[in-house]
Amino acid sequence: MNHSFMKVQAAFLAMSLMLLPGAVLAQGSGTWCPAGTKAFEARNYDDANLKLSSCLHSPPEDPQAAADGYYMRGVTYLEREDYVAALGDFDLSIERLPEHAPAWQKKAWVHYKNNELHPAIEAIGESVRLDSTNTESHHIHALILIAMGRDGLAVDSFDLAYSFERSGTVKQLQQSLRRLGYNVGAVDGNYGGRTRNALKSCITDRCSFML
Repeated sequence: MNHSFMKVQAAFLAMSLMLLPGAVLAQGSGTWCPAGTKAFEARNYDDANLKLSSCLHSPPEDPQAAADGYYMRGVTYLEREDYVAALGDFDLSIERLPEHAPAWQKKAWVHYKNNELHPAIEAIGESVRLDSTNTESHHIHALILIAMGRDGLAVDSFDLAYSFERSGTVKQLQQSLRRLGYNVGAVDGNYGGRTRNALKSCITDRCSFML
């Protein structure tokens, strides 16, 4: 897969995630490492990495807290594009708590970034199974499917993603497609037939989906 195509694919995700909240950790799971959790939630990822690493020298016995700890540190590695360390932490998170959907999601993303499409599709499938209403997971699923040349299934995944979206994000999609010359109809925040057809055409064209 060439670099420019990867950029186009990543742009689909970047556009739709701007209005999405970060992963929600289990209530109370950060009490074992409050400073690390606070830094993570504030997106101070370098500070969070240091504090979480200190705490994880003695991981909590509670599976949820341990899984969240490894997940959070994995995200800090992901921000640094240290995919080896990130994948290791997401695997540790899943080892502690196999039903940790966000860890499966980020594991899929790392495999996707490394062009490891079969592990990616397996991991995102598990994430979607565990949390079927997570918009980000459906988007990642769609991107993996595009990379695998399964455009029709990718459209289905985008359909699922946009069924959970707020109208502001759909408007961004419509505005971006319109700037590229696709007919979305009214920019009204509704993911209707014209918008869907425009997105489908954009995928088929491998359009330069830059914001």
